[in-house]
Amino acid sequence: MQFENLAADLQKWLKTSIEQGHGRDALVQSMRTAGYQRNFARDAVEAALAKFAPAGAAGGAPQDEPAALDTTTILAQSPNAIETSDRKVDILFALNAPRIVLFGGLLSDDECDELIALSRRKLTRSSVVNAETGTYDVHPDRTSSGTHFERGENELVRRIENRIAELVSCPVERGEPIQILHYRPGAEYKPHFDFFDPSYPGNEKVLAMGGQRVATLVMYLNDVIAGGSTVFPEIGLDVLPRKGNAVYFAYTTEDGQLDRRTLHGGSPVAEGEKWIATKWLRQRDYGGPGG
Repeated sequence: MQFENLAADLQKWLKTSIEQGHGRDALVQSMRTAGYQRNFARDAVEAALAKFAPAGAAGGAPQDEPAALDTTTILAQSPNAIETSDRKVDILFALNAPRIVLFGGLLSDDECDELIALSRRKLTRSSVVNAETGTYDVHPDRTSSGTHFERGENELVRRIENRIAELVSCPVERGEPIQILHYRPGAEYKPHFDFFDPSYPGNEKVLAMGGQRVATLVMYLNDVIAGGSTVFPEIGLDVLPRKGNAVYFAYTTEDGQLDRRTLHGGSPVAEGEKWIATKWLRQRDYGGPGG
């Protein structure tokens, strides 16, 4: 890989970080946290170190981590399909601002069916985080039923969690438990944000469990006859539910602020039913319920 072929912003970040004394491992980890694939991150760092690192200094690093990379760069330089250790996943579209990526075939049909079968018998009315109190409450804006699988709960969950970690380069430990949601005809989830507004007192509790949420992955477990799209009203985008596909979106702007363009919701199911599996990703290792 030639350093000069990297995006200008990435070149600048790598050069600055190396000049500040950050080492190979810290740089690679920061790029992976920002969403770059493992091999790309390693090759980019090696190219930058070869160009800028003083002799013998490439492995050292100060105590502080490098400045965070912008999460809007996630997957920006990836190929059109990504080979994880157990499955090839296509990239069907990618939007840069906000960063939204539609993955094709993230889950197999059998995996979708098994997640639904394991979830049917333990569904309860879905809840939301109360921003004032930090409790999980039933709310009229969310009319689905749902359940969750604790991290690593069974072989199926472990396999999917590992695949997601490889796909978006975010460690399994930073993921919240997989949430399963079931929508009957007429059920919906009105537009909302997945990040926690730090100005609300109740969010202190959930932020203490692993920091801010940084991204969401919504996996579609069945084909919906009509309705049930994931809608982003601020940007006029509707993602139609297709079995095995998944939509990923990150929450920060280019200057690191929470991106209110990621307002999103689940449109009402007009006909049939809708099943989804949702994975929320945190800044740090998640230590809350089910983690």
